Formats: sequence, C-alpha cells, structure tokens
Amino acid sequence: MSYQSAINVLHSVEIFAEIKKKKPLLTAQHKKARLAWAKKHQYWTIHDWRRVIFSDETKINIWGSDGCKYYWKRKGDRLQPHHIEVTVKHGGGGIMLWGCVKDT
Repeated sequence: MSYQSAINVLHSVEIFAEIKKKKPLLTAQHKKARLAWAKKHQYWTIHDWRRVIFSDETKINIWGSDGCKYYWKRKGDRLQPHHIEVTVKHGGGGIMLWGCVKDT
C-alpha cells in the first residue's frame, strides 16, 4: 500500500493528521515559584516597572529544525495529552541568543 493510499483510507474514516501543540514543562515547584513572584509584585506601580530590564532568549538549532510533530485523530475529537509535545528549554544542539529592553 502506498503512502497516499494509507492517507486516503484514514481520511475516509475521518482521521486526520494535526500538528502537536506545544506547552512548557511546568512542575509543581515552577507553578509555586510563579505564584510567589506574582504575589510579591502585584502592587508594583508603573514607576517600579520602569526600573526593570526585560530580557528574552531564543535557541537557534545547529543540526536542523525541531520540526513539526503530527498526530492522528478523528474529526471532532477532543485534544488528548498524547497530542501535546512537552518542551524543555536548553536541551542542547543549538546556540542561544539573548536580548533586552528597558524604558528610558
């Protein structure tokens, strides 16, 4: 059976490929730390935030793309845990770029 024939059979019973959704891996400890940070800063004023330098980073892959991962599901089915690709930052195989912005 050819690849296309297999796809046609799956489509005939309303099973389609979709790209896996991504979400960061958050442990209970991560969630607790985020909540503590939010509570600590909830009453900051605009003046307080203007003293902060905001930064971010991104990974550039050395050995090809992270690529899209697909899963098969029936039309109308709900998203299941195995349809999600868990991600972890700093897994290796790339270089990191960093930048920042600050209010003047």
